[in-house]
Amino acid sequence: MSRAARTVRLALALVLALTALAVVACGPSKAEIAQQQRDECFATQKQIKLATDLVNADTGIYPDIASVVAQLHAKCPAGGTYSFDPKTNTVSCSVHGSGSQ
Repeated sequence: MSRAARTVRLALALVLALTALAVVACGPSKAEIAQQQRDECFATQKQIKLATDLVNADTGIYPDIASVVAQLHAKCPAGGTYSFDPKTNTVSCSVHGSGSQ
């Protein structure tokens, strides 16, 4: 292989490597992803709370959290599990805690 061909190959490899680094660097940071997951989790908590409040308004009792979560197909994006405290009327997540409700 000639010297010119090796130089061209090296330049192409360098361009490809820099392009790959630029693509990786353009994605969201871990902190941004964590914040998005937390925001999504808190929004899901609000949906769960609304559903439990509606059932309570109709029946006078709070439904089982597992049935509400199953009916809503609610999932924490970070893999946490939801719980409900009828004493404080709050929904919380094992990963993100309780959002403002």
